[in-house]
Parts: sequence; structure tokens; C-alpha cells
Amino acid sequence: MKLDVKDEAMMWHFWFGHLHFGGLAELVKKEMVRGLPTMEFEKKFCEECVLGKHPRTSFPRTIEYWAKEQLRLIHTNICGPITHESFSGKRYFISFIDDFSRKTWVYFLKEKSEVFQVFKRFKAMVEKETGMLIKSVRFD
Repeated sequence: MKLDVKDEAMMWHFWFGHLHFGGLAELVKKEMVRGLPTMEFEKKFCEECVLGKHPRTSFPRTIEYWAKEQLRLIHTNICGPITHESFSGKRYFISFIDDFSRKTWVYFLKEKSEVFQVFKRFKAMVEKETGMLIKSVRFD
């Protein structure tokens, strides 16, 4: 940010977090700020304020990377350990979400080490159910 130190009105504008110049004039008029001198706040221009109010382009209405068929992309996430375990001793859960249909499957786990076995069961079930193969899996 380029500061014009010679222009005292602009410095006060910057110091007050780019408060509009009418607001600064009001502070002077009502003597609301100790040390704020009487000065000309009219006819000032702050480029940063203009750029900050500039409209941005909107988000696209359609997304190009969504899956075009079932099981093309599966999102998965593991959550836990959860502080209070379930009555059956489960402290984790894993979710699988099909990007195309948004169908969600949730499995509860006692230990994180069960993830691979659960994934193999999930994979066998959905591939048998749909007659299609999982193409990719995305996880964090």
C-alpha cells in the first residue's frame, strides 16, 4: 500500500481503517477524537477503498469436475477418536460419498486400523450392487 505521508487527511483515513471521509468529518465536527485536527476531508480519493468495493466475478453455476457416472469418484473421511465411545465401543467413523449420486455410507470403527478392511467390504458391496468399478477415491 502506498501511503502519502504528506497528506494528513489521508493518514487519518488510513489510521481509522479506511473510514469514509464523511465519517472523519463527523468525528471532527462532534469533537469525538482527541488530537484529530480540523482539516479538509472533502474531495479525497482512496484507490484502496475503490478496489476493495469492486465487485468480484461470481462462482460458476456449473462445476466441470463433478463425476459423470456412479463410482467415478468416491470421497472418504475418517473422524475420531470421539471422546465418548458408543455402547459397542466404537470411537471412530468413516464415511464414503459417491460424487455423482451423493449417496453416503457410514461405518463405525473401534480402531483406525480397521479402515482398510472396512474399505474392502464397502468396495465389494457397491461394485456388486451397481455392476461398476470404483475409479478413484479422494481423501484428506
